[in-house]
Amino acid sequence: MHGLSHRTRYLGYALAALLLASCGLQTYQPKPLQAEDRATRLQSADPFSQEFQAYLSSYGYQSLPLQQWGLVELGLTALYFHPDLQLARAQWQAAVAAEITARQRPNPKLGAEIENNREAQSGESPWTFGLSLEIPIITAGKIEARTARAIALSEARRIEIAQAAWQVYSRVASHWLDYQMTLQRIAYYQQRVAVQQAQADMLQKRFELGMLGSSELNRVKLELLRGQQLLGIEQAKLPARKAALAYSSGLSETTLERLPLRDWEPERMQQAPPLDSAALQQAALLNRLDIRAALARYSAAEAGLRLEIARQYPDFSLSPGYMFDQGDRLWQLGIASLLNIANKNQGLIAEARALRETEAAQFDVLQAGVLANLARSRANYGAALDFLAQAERLYQAEDQHFSQLQRQFERGLIDRLQLAEADLNRLQSRENKLLAAEQLQRATLELEQVLQRPLHSDSSVPPGLRSDTKPRSDIGPRSDIGNDLTAASAPSKSGTPPQAQRNDASTRQEPGQ
Repeated sequence: MHGLSHRTRYLGYALAALLLASCGLQTYQPKPLQAEDRATRLQSADPFSQEFQAYLSSYGYQSLPLQQWGLVELGLTALYFHPDLQLARAQWQAAVAAEITARQRPNPKLGAEIENNREAQSGESPWTFGLSLEIPIITAGKIEARTARAIALSEARRIEIAQAAWQVYSRVASHWLDYQMTLQRIAYYQQRVAVQQAQADMLQKRFELGMLGSSELNRVKLELLRGQQLLGIEQAKLPARKAALAYSSGLSETTLERLPLRDWEPERMQQAPPLDSAALQQAALLNRLDIRAALARYSAAEAGLRLEIARQYPDFSLSPGYMFDQGDRLWQLGIASLLNIANKNQGLIAEARALRETEAAQFDVLQAGVLANLARSRANYGAALDFLAQAERLYQAEDQHFSQLQRQFERGLIDRLQLAEADLNRLQSRENKLLAAEQLQRATLELEQVLQRPLHSDSSVPPGLRSDTKPRSDIGPRSDIGNDLTAASAPSKSGTPPQAQRNDASTRQEPGQ
């Protein structure tokens, strides 16, 4: 009975340890993915919902709902609804979870055994049972190096949220420009066709009276047909341009139809401050998000090399135990370790060192590519400024000439046909000005994409993307991400203003123009 009581006691100890280990376990919750439900959810984004109105209010918008939607507002809509940002945030959350895994230490192991000896001598307990505990000991700072690598990879994913935000905004800006330029061309060709139609009608009357030959009439009619064809082409483009704008904004076409869109004014592109080449180069090399992400990946490679070097030193485990052997009580202490005799991790160290060199080379290639893109974009921007200035001078001259002819027409010095010809020349110069304004806008968007920051203080960039993003002073799990990823960390349709997900200290942004 004495042996049985000891056996019962130690079995109770083992059972209690197992029950304690099972506390706090998580349970599996199934979450099936239904294609139909996801498609419906993508099509049901509502910019008039209370959650999105609260999101706009967090950026300082007071008069809600909005009476006009411009590029800034559609940019905020994209940052809130577009699935690309949801994907980037999910990938970052996965990287944050990997930090938890990297910090975890291995669990100790508990062992128990029991044995009955039927040939035990009289007076001795026939029972043998024991408990053992195996405690792993991690050496050489492996956990610290593993954690540093996970944090660096998490930082790279965190930066990629803002990078995805810039990509989303760039698509919105490009499709917004396509849509607005199509509207501008339609309006221009409508005016041109109206003037050409009036010109053709006047020449037709002169031809019927025998005052004009057929060649001049046919030339004007041919120009009229060309103008009608160009008008039809632009009108046919409009539905596709609007559909592209809706998708890039994270909305359905039907929802976009409900938004009163603001017209784009090409004249606003005439004001442009000079660009400082040195300042642009510094901004591109220090502010670009992919450069910061590449630095974080290099830090991960550096930590990976440190981890592989630390793995040269073997870990060991302590194994204390207790055994009751047929009346005898025995204590034991064991130690076990891997002997690095066959190899000392040379292969993985070489791979980690090569990976670090590869990341450094990729960083150099990235910087060289940024400088090349910056030089090209800056040259395109300067050429677009010159083109717009020339087009503006030509338009002013043609407009002044048309005004003079209009006064002469009112005095009866010229006929209506001459006035229509001057009006066509003025419209042609206006088309050149419109083309120049479009080129400057595209050059501005291209340069902003290279810099990943607004080019001018009145740029149509969403508020959360206007501030210069600052790299973390230390790559660690508790660094602030609110100041540089405010827009990218938009709430997942909960109505909460966009806040950082760790120790947020984000500041209030002003609404866009």
